[in-house]
Amino acid sequence: MIDLSTKIHDKFTLEFKVGFNTEQASKPTKYSDYVMNTWIFVPNSLDINAAKYSKDDFYRDLKSGVRLITPSYELHELANNDELLPSKALTTNFNDLHAAPDDTLDLTHTIKMYCAIAKSAFRDSCFSALQQSDAATRKDACLQFLEDGRKVLERFRCLFNQLNEDNATDRTRQVFAYGDEFLSNVLEKYTYRLRDAIRVSHPEEYPQIETRFKEILLGERNYREQKGYICVKIDDEKGNEDFVFRASLLKKFSESDLYLNATKRKNTFLVEQILYSLAAGAAMVVATLSSFFFQQRYGNFTLPFLIALVISYMFKDRLKDWLRLIFARRVSSKVFDTRTDFRVKGRYIGWSKDSVDFIDSDKIIPEVIKLRSRNPLFAEVSGKDEKVLLYRKKVQLWPSELAKASPYPLRGINDILRYNFTEYTRKMDNPSFPLSGTWEDNEYKPIEGKKVYHITIIIQCVYEGNVEYKRIVVRCDRNGIVNVKVS
Repeated sequence: MIDLSTKIHDKFTLEFKVGFNTEQASKPTKYSDYVMNTWIFVPNSLDINAAKYSKDDFYRDLKSGVRLITPSYELHELANNDELLPSKALTTNFNDLHAAPDDTLDLTHTIKMYCAIAKSAFRDSCFSALQQSDAATRKDACLQFLEDGRKVLERFRCLFNQLNEDNATDRTRQVFAYGDEFLSNVLEKYTYRLRDAIRVSHPEEYPQIETRFKEILLGERNYREQKGYICVKIDDEKGNEDFVFRASLLKKFSESDLYLNATKRKNTFLVEQILYSLAAGAAMVVATLSSFFFQQRYGNFTLPFLIALVISYMFKDRLKDWLRLIFARRVSSKVFDTRTDFRVKGRYIGWSKDSVDFIDSDKIIPEVIKLRSRNPLFAEVSGKDEKVLLYRKKVQLWPSELAKASPYPLRGINDILRYNFTEYTRKMDNPSFPLSGTWEDNEYKPIEGKKVYHITIIIQCVYEGNVEYKRIVVRCDRNGIVNVKVS
C-alpha cells in the first residue's frame, strides 16, 4: 500500500509524505514492489523546459529523506500497559545497567525508539480527539489525552529519577535527559494544539476542560524550569531562537535510529558508457569509409584528399555528439537516473529508483489527461500545451528482511519529498496589479487584481495491481505558494 499526504512545508516548498507500507500486502511475498508516477503540468509562461531546466536542476530542487515508518501504538496503551514492547524494552534495558553500566548502546536505542513512538502516539491521539463529532465524546477524548500524556511522561521520569541512586554513567544520564526534554516538548506541543483547536472550534466546550489544560501545562512548565530546560518566553529578544534550535536537535536525536542508511548512486553510468561507445564507433565507421572513398578517388598526399579528410573528421565529431544525444533521449524514458539502496543496521532491505524527463502531451495516459481537466481556452490562446514533467519512482522492499532488522514491528518506509518551486516563480509577473476602480460615497477607490499561476500535479500510485490517482493543484505567485488543493 502507498500512503500519500501533501502539505505546504514553507513559502516555496511543497512536502509529499509517501509511505510504502508492507504490512497490508494481500499475500506474503519475498518482494513488495511500488510504483509512483508524477506528472507536473507547467504553464508555458513560466519558461520551464528541457533546455532551461535540466535533470540536475530538478534533483537540486527535490530533497528526499527516507526513514522507517514509526511503529504504531495507542497512547492509552503506552500509558497503561507495562507489557507493551516499548515500555518493557525500556524497563529491561534500564535494569541491565546494573550488570554493565558502561554498555549504553542498547539503552540509547531503546530510549530513542520510545521517544519516537510516543511522539507518534501523542500526534495520533490529539488528531483523533479533534475528529470526534459528538461533544461529550470529544470532551472525554481530550481528558483522556491529557491523562495518558501525563502517565507516559511519569513512566519515563520514574526511571530517570532512579539514576540518582544507581551506578549510571554521565552518558546514561545525558541520554535520559535528552529523552525527557524531548517528551516534554512533545506533550506541550500537542496539548497546546488541542487546547487552541477546541477553544477556537468549540468555544462552548472549552470552559469545561480549561482547568485540566492549565494544570497539565503549568505543571510541565514548572518541571522544565526546575530541570533547567529551555522554555518558550513571550518577551524573548531573539524570538525564542534558542528553543527552536534546541527542539530541532532533540527531534533529530530522538528519531535518528529511524533513518535508513541510504546509498545513492547514478543508475545509468554503464548504459551511458555503452551508448557513447556505440555512438563513437558509428561515427568512426562513417569517417573511415569516407577516408577510403576519397583516398581511392584522389590518391594519397593530394590537396583534395586532405580537404576531404578534414571535413570527414569534422563530420565524425558532430555525428558522434548527435548520436549520443539521440541515444540518451531514447533511453532516458526507459532507464532510471539514480538508484538508492536501503539498509537497516547493515541489513539490506530494498532499493528505490528515480527518473525525471520532459515528455510530449501525446504520451500522457488518458486517465491523467482526464484528471488534468485542461482549459480549452488556454490551449486556444497559447497555441501549445503546457510543458509536462514526468517524475518516476520505483521502490522494492523485502518484508522478511525488514522484519529481521528490529524487534519492533516495522511496517515499511516513509519517503519525505520536498520540492522547491523557486525556479517556477522566477519569471512570474507581479503578484498584484491595478485592475479597475469603483465609486463609493462619491469617492473613487482603486481595485487590485491578483496574478496567480496554477501548477497541476497528477500522481499515480501502483501497488499489487491496484492503481490510485491523486490530483494536486498548487496556486503560486511570485511570493511563493498561495495554497494547495488536493482531490
